[in-house]
Amino acid sequence: MKKRFHLFTLFAFFLAFSCAKPEKAEIIQEQVIPGELPDPSVIEVDGTFYATGSSNAWGPYFPIYESKDLKNWRFVDYVFQEKPEWTINSYWAPELFYKDGTFFCYYTARRTDGVSMIGVASTKDIKLGFQDHGVIIEWGEEAIDAFVNQQGDDLYITWKAYGLTEGKPITLLGSKLSKDGLSLDGESFEVLVADADSWERGGIEGQAIIERDGYLYMLYSGNACCGVNCDYQVGVARAKTMEGPWEKYAQNPILVGNENWKCPGHGTAVQNEGDWYYLYHAYPSAGFPNLGRSALLSQIGWDGETGWPRFAANSRAGNPTRLASDFTDSFDGNELGANWRFDVEAGNVLAKVENGSLILTADSSAIPAFLGINPEKADAEFQTQVLAKSEVLQSLTFYVTRDNSLGLGVEGDSLKLWKLQGGEFQVLESKTVDTSAGVQLKAKMSGGKLFRFSFSTDGQNWEEIGGEIAGEHLAWWSWGMKAGLSVKGNGEGGFGEFSASY
Repeated sequence: MKKRFHLFTLFAFFLAFSCAKPEKAEIIQEQVIPGELPDPSVIEVDGTFYATGSSNAWGPYFPIYESKDLKNWRFVDYVFQEKPEWTINSYWAPELFYKDGTFFCYYTARRTDGVSMIGVASTKDIKLGFQDHGVIIEWGEEAIDAFVNQQGDDLYITWKAYGLTEGKPITLLGSKLSKDGLSLDGESFEVLVADADSWERGGIEGQAIIERDGYLYMLYSGNACCGVNCDYQVGVARAKTMEGPWEKYAQNPILVGNENWKCPGHGTAVQNEGDWYYLYHAYPSAGFPNLGRSALLSQIGWDGETGWPRFAANSRAGNPTRLASDFTDSFDGNELGANWRFDVEAGNVLAKVENGSLILTADSSAIPAFLGINPEKADAEFQTQVLAKSEVLQSLTFYVTRDNSLGLGVEGDSLKLWKLQGGEFQVLESKTVDTSAGVQLKAKMSGGKLFRFSFSTDGQNWEEIGGEIAGEHLAWWSWGMKAGLSVKGNGEGGFGEFSASY
């Protein structure tokens, strides 16, 4: 017999940072794209800016945004709806490039043998998805973080190498590209080497190159990018040609964290109306490290005497202003909304939308089938309604990996507060409830780390269950926690059907 459920409204909020127009001696950090977007890349084509960023282990792959002013962005689509055949996970550092009517995306992913490589895809219309052309750079144990730039008539690509090679310093390598941008042309050459005795002790990566006043300037990031122990920072080097020699700025690093944004780095510089800007990521202090890295925009200043770029007073953070927006999905139409993401490493999620309902299937394993969105604020409330019984567990869920999540769900006549930590599933509290009129579930998140769950059988009277629960296990080194819904099978699988309750 087909079971029917009605689900929900999830509320999330945009987090933004803004302050007054900067003076030359100040740095302004403004979040311009809500939610999580690590390693952002940006280009300008005919007056329109396009940006993308890492997907990590979440599909669809590499979201694309567009803007006319670098500050107001609109979601467009993804580079890939399906993962390229040669890949398995770790979808990192996509870099957009445009030449002669063609958009390119140079991206990092792990091949089926687990080695990270750089692939390339292209399209004539960025709003219609990309065609993958496969691997363009395979380099020993790892090749990541591609960046493409043009100098005169020549195309160049740079990348990070030796990050996993014992006894060899992490190095940024370069090579010419073929005219069509789809293959290397000639021998590789050394661009920049990490200095283990300096602030670069954790390595260098995430480079971006611009040309100004006869110099090539390379903004690059160093140290640990991610997680609770991150210490990411940004430095700069310059040269007359791609082959160098490259000179590192004596006053590096030029961009470090402050009380509002931690571990800034891995961005792309772009020009707008004569001024240079840097789009990069940083962790919001509120919710750190559970919430992921956000895309920030800062204007680049230039030293009038030496010509070096600078961000000046890194400690200035201003008074953050939060822009709030509710997210609601009533599952109208026949396609899943673009906000919803799935964990690639947990396997395929079978989900479809039809007649105002979402049908989510659980397999026979103990791993919840999960769809989620990026929480955009450390303090937020999420709500869902589940109607009717099922032998599978349908939950309002906070999820970081296939082995680490937290939720409140309904299974049969039981309400279950549960935690999945290190792959071990544990019911924290269970309660028999009357499901004849449906059960509404609510979660309040504080600081991105503390959670309080409650339920209601009439939509008016709410009862808390489990007290305050700490979510230390919901932090991951490479991506942020997601909030959403899950279906967990009872050993035989099953499905849930969800629809908006109001």
